[in-house]
Amino acid sequence: MKQKIALYILIIFILNSCQRNKDTQLSKDIIGEWIYIKTEDQRKPEKNYGVRISPPLSFRRHIPGYIFSKNNLCENKSGYFKRIEAVERENGKTFFLGTETKYKIENDSLKILDLVTKTWENQKITSIIGDTLTTEISDSIFAKYARTKYKIDPNENYDKIIVSSSGCYGSCPVLNISIDNNGNVIYYGQEYSIKNGIFKSKITKNEYQKIQTNFKKANIKNLKDNYSANHTDDETVTISFIKNNKIVKSISDYGRESPSALIWAYVPVRYLYQQINLIPLKVEKPLLSIWSIGFTKGNQICVLTKSESFYLLTEIFKGKETAYKFESRYQIEFWNDDLNKKEIINTDGRYFKYRDKIIDIGYNFLTVNNLSEKFRQKDKYDL
Repeated sequence: MKQKIALYILIIFILNSCQRNKDTQLSKDIIGEWIYIKTEDQRKPEKNYGVRISPPLSFRRHIPGYIFSKNNLCENKSGYFKRIEAVERENGKTFFLGTETKYKIENDSLKILDLVTKTWENQKITSIIGDTLTTEISDSIFAKYARTKYKIDPNENYDKIIVSSSGCYGSCPVLNISIDNNGNVIYYGQEYSIKNGIFKSKITKNEYQKIQTNFKKANIKNLKDNYSANHTDDETVTISFIKNNKIVKSISDYGRESPSALIWAYVPVRYLYQQINLIPLKVEKPLLSIWSIGFTKGNQICVLTKSESFYLLTEIFKGKETAYKFESRYQIEFWNDDLNKKEIINTDGRYFKYRDKIIDIGYNFLTVNNLSEKFRQKDKYDL
């Protein structure tokens, strides 16, 4: 009897030891950056209907991506959000909890800590073969991930990155945020944001470099200028990349149709204001009424994206007041919410006159950004 008990204990010890060794090897093999590639439904068709149920909803909303690092640190590229509803829709709040969390591997299972529910999400690791990770997310439904290796050009650098969002038919945050390579931040919350108003802040240069690297993973230069979903009432996120006072690239993404790498890059930036110390800025209040800037000349107009508009506004904010008399060639029309009327800024591209004040931004915005070629005929949707 004692021999049987001893043998049983030995077998249990050996099995536990083997499992620990297997988990240790999986922990080594999983280190790296992974992107979801497909779901395989291996369930048998139902006898009566011969149909299969779609994969879990979370896998249809977005493409999951993870970075697994040493010390059980994990980055969930989709991030974690906590929504607090209110009686009035506009009073509801969306809190971004970040992308960085923890993970562990136990008994062949990958467990990732959900920052919202404080519970461990569980996927059974079926295999890690080379650059392919396969997990079982539910009974006979398997997810495959590919190890991602980005080719990042070390010489591709930007002085400033700007992210703006338009709002939607709902409570999507309406905001703008500009970050430069020295870590200077200008944030302007307009509607449905936890913090509305215009503020400045600061991040480290290393934090800026991480933000820039995330965008570079999306292969910025080869992205299209516009991505658009087929449905209506969604939001548009625009991103502008600035180098030597010039808009190098602007991208508009309506309905989250752009590549996942770009979405993974801009989502943390648009919610960065929730994680930094904001210091209020004093600016001309009427200028805060401007959502999108259009340069008009007769019946011609050049419309900037929202992020380009915010870039120009920040240049005006930091410009110098002058008494210089210039010849106005263009007008910027905007609606003054406080006065409930349309107002006009006169400009030649460098000097901007609003009422009796003239601001010099130090260079011709239209010329530097080659915007003269983007004028078109006005239509009924323009101011």
